[in-house]
Amino acid sequence: DTLLVGEGNLSFAKSLLRLAAAQITYMTATTFEKESDLNDEAASNARDLKRLGVLVLHSIDATQLKKNLRSYQYDTIIFQFPNVGSREAKYGHNPNHVLIRNFLRSAADFLKPSGRVIISAVDSPHYQGAFRLEEAAEFANYETPETYPFDLSMFSGYSHTNTNDEESVLDDHNRFVSRVFRQKL
Repeated sequence: DTLLVGEGNLSFAKSLLRLAAAQITYMTATTFEKESDLNDEAASNARDLKRLGVLVLHSIDATQLKKNLRSYQYDTIIFQFPNVGSREAKYGHNPNHVLIRNFLRSAADFLKPSGRVIISAVDSPHYQGAFRLEEAAEFANYETPETYPFDLSMFSGYSHTNTNDEESVLDDHNRFVSRVFRQKL
């Protein structure tokens, strides 16, 4: 059972369904945007996913999942390339770090006991400093995350778009990682 948050154009959800190795039996895919604000590609992807049996929800804040999701426990919760699109400090921290901390806390209520959270990001010192994922994990009571390369070529049809514009972080970088978080017992 898989939950995807902040899915933007929903192309990662479609790509993941096509990946046999993912072994997905149930998927919920969410966007931060309202359904009426989706671009044509995202709206088309939403329709395709619904036809494939995926629960697609809109206006879902990854930091406040309890407000909009019914109680359900997932094996895997995925947040691909999270970014608030701002560098203005929030509570004295980079806003992306605050986003990750709050997302990890929010996700904990929806994880099965042996479940995992996966966050993919650019593999660079700048992004590592902005997100401070290890500190976010500690704050939200997760173990230090394991790090794996994220190979974009494995996800046919995936096209990432930024939150605030139609650009993509994937266009400007070529090294990406996925970090796997597990809750402390």
